[in-house]
Order: sequence, then C-alpha cells, then structure tokens
Amino acid sequence: MQRLYPNDLQDLITANKHYVGLFLERVRQLSLVDFVLDFSHGKNLFISLNSRTPFIVFNADLGAFPDGGELHSFAINLRQSLRGRLVSLEQPNNDMILALVFEQRNNILELEKVTLFVELIPYHPQAVLVNEDNTILTAFRYHQERAKDGRFMRGGNKYFLPEKSEFISHTTSLQTDYLKAYLSEHRERIKKQNFRDVYVYLETNLKRARRLIKNYEKDLEKLDNLADLYHNANLLLTYKPAIYDYFVQIDGKTIEVDPRYDALVNAEILFKKAKKIKKSEQILQSKITETIDKIKYLEGIESHLNNLESAGEIFQIYEELDLLKRRDKRQIISKLNPYIINYKNIDILFGKNNKQNDFLTFKIARKNDTFMHIVNRPGSHIIIRAEKPAKDVIQFAGMLCLFLAKQVDAEIMYSDVVNIKKGVFPGQVIARKYETFFLRFNDEFKELFKNDIKRFYK
Repeated sequence: MQRLYPNDLQDLITANKHYVGLFLERVRQLSLVDFVLDFSHGKNLFISLNSRTPFIVFNADLGAFPDGGELHSFAINLRQSLRGRLVSLEQPNNDMILALVFEQRNNILELEKVTLFVELIPYHPQAVLVNEDNTILTAFRYHQERAKDGRFMRGGNKYFLPEKSEFISHTTSLQTDYLKAYLSEHRERIKKQNFRDVYVYLETNLKRARRLIKNYEKDLEKLDNLADLYHNANLLLTYKPAIYDYFVQIDGKTIEVDPRYDALVNAEILFKKAKKIKKSEQILQSKITETIDKIKYLEGIESHLNNLESAGEIFQIYEELDLLKRRDKRQIISKLNPYIINYKNIDILFGKNNKQNDFLTFKIARKNDTFMHIVNRPGSHIIIRAEKPAKDVIQFAGMLCLFLAKQVDAEIMYSDVVNIKKGVFPGQVIARKYETFFLRFNDEFKELFKNDIKRFYK
C-alpha cells in the first residue's frame, strides 16, 4: 500500500479547508487503530493509525468497512474531551502531522481551544489531544522507544512536536484511494480484530475437541486385548485346568489367572473384565462421535463467520454460542429473516448463519418446498419454494449453494422439506431420503448473485 508524504498531507489539507467551521458531532472507533470524526453537514474524517502506512481520508465512504469495532479508552476519552467547532487545519513543521484545532466551551461555559495532533509517521503513528497549555489530555499508541526523544505521552505531561523527519521529496496523486487499498490488504484482519472473542472461542474449542479425539483414540488402543480376554475365558471353560500358580498353559498359550480360584471362577473374572472393557469401548466410541459432531458444528460456524459482514448477523453467532455477556448487550441483534433471490418467478431462500438456517427450514419452509445443501460441508440451507422444481431451477439453486460456501465444485443434496429433521446442534439437519448431483460453479452467476439477493420479509 502506498504511503502518504508531507506534500500529500499538505495537498489534502489545502483541498479540505472547507472543513474549518464545521462542528464535531461524534467520535467513532472502527477498529483498534481506525477512528472517525463525524462533522456537521454529513462530513467526516477517517484516521488510520495502522503501524506501517498511517493515513487520513476526508469525507470517507465507509460502507465497505467491517462492522463491530468497540470503543477503547482513547476513543472514550476523545468523546469526553473533544467537541465544539473546528477552527483550524494545520501541518506543523510541514511534517507528517495533522493538527486539528477545536474551539469549545468548558464546564463553566468559557471558550477554550484544544488541539488534536495526529502524527502519521510510519511505524510510530499516534494521536494526542492537548489543551491550550500543551498539556496532554489523552494520547493513543505511544511506543516506549519514542521516550528516547524525551516525549512521554501521558495524561498531564507536556506535549511537544517530534523532530522533523527527513523524507525524500515525493508527491502522490490525490486520487489515490487509500481506504480501498487499506481494506483490500487488511479487511479480514480488521474483522477478526473487531470480533476477536468469537474467533478465539472457536479456535480454542476446536483445538480442545481435536485433542480430545486423540486422547480417546489412545484410550481405545489400550482396549485392544478385548478379543484375547474372551478367547482366554473360553479356553478356561473348555479345558478346566487345575490352577496352582499365577499362569497356566493351554494349547501353548499362557493365560494369567488368580491362583485362589479354580478355572470356572477365573473364566468368569475374565468375562466380567471383557464386558467392562466393551462397555468402556462403547462409551469412548460414543464420545468420539459426539466430539466429531461438535467439531463439524464449530467448523460450520467458522465457515458462516467467514462469509458474514453484517455485525447484526455476527452477533447472532454470539447469541448462539452464549457469548453476548462478553460484549455490550445493547448491540442490536438483526432479525432472523433469511435472504431471497428470484429465478423464473420462483423464490429461492437461504440463511447466512445457523439461527437463520433453522428459522428458514423449520419455521418458514413449507412441507412440499425443496431443501438443498452441500453434502458433508458447512453451508447455507437453501429452500426452493416450489414442489418438484425443474432441473434448471435446481441447477440455479445449486450454483447459489456453491457461491455462498465459496466452493468451486461440490456434491449437492436435495429433498422435500418434509424429509428433513432437526439435528442435535443448531443448523444441523438429518435427511431421511434425498438425491444428489455434482456441480461446478459457473462464474457468470457471480454478478447476478451479488446484485439480486435481498432480505426476505414475510
């Protein structure tokens, strides 16, 4: 990604002098390092303090920016300390520093000025809010190594500008779309950052489940002598040898026994031991099956999460995993309404997460509608609102399956909704009978799916 130079910053300030006089309405935090100052008249200033290529964008279109950023201490302090009218946009020392001077009233209604210094220095970006005495009110992202120049960015300390950086004279085009370039490189990282707790939960629980399966399999290996126990017990019953020691020989086979008991009692002991081991084996197999199902369930959620962009739909996953207590419960959870696309006057519905899938399949779908899903892979439930749909409709819905799951090709199953039963986990289904077909995705459908999909409302 191309970086900003002092000449670029000067050009941006010159081109946006009309911001002077606007009132600050809101401070937003979009990720750990990305902030927005919302001004009157619908204007905004996007500030990215990412380490490598910090930059600013005036009047940024943030429609494509990932949702879900939480307010941290710096943004909270800015909200409390920064308000009023922007009276100046400056570039101190013609360096990579933007100074925004605000005029506001204090608690006793006296006019005062505060300045937000945004240092866009690569690998050392930071933002500092100071009062008229240059006393620091709040600061963001101060690196300890910067203390070498004597600048300790702490509340109550004095702020002074850094030494002017030496830059090669360079100017980039004002037409450079910094935000687009930034998102193309960091979008997924920002999303994982904003919803870190659910990603950590999935990663931790998947690792734990896979480790459990390995442990169960090791325990199963210890039960491999089950057949030998039955065989030895039958030998004791058949030959009924006299027992004087801890071992007896029968047909060249050495069998461990208890010398206190005769052959019949020792055979019974071996049968009981075998029965106990068999029961343990059944329990272990059951636990392995349960854990495999849980892994598939969590992997399904992980797949849905990777395909979701809306914060509301991602918070449905939080609700499903009972993680909402870890986030602000005031977050608005979007409705369970699925999505819809129309093909040849036939409505095709689908969900984007397990809650939407369940709601669609078991609340909205009719018994004679057609259910579709990719075989043995996580993905959306597809409902064709037609009984015995034509082959081309099934093919179209199959393409939608692949598009939503981001698969190049796959085997797809379809069946009447009446044959679909709810599984153990949310989003899991059991099909009593179904048909399958193999399909490869056709890129010609991509734009159609991107443009024609809408939210479904009853």
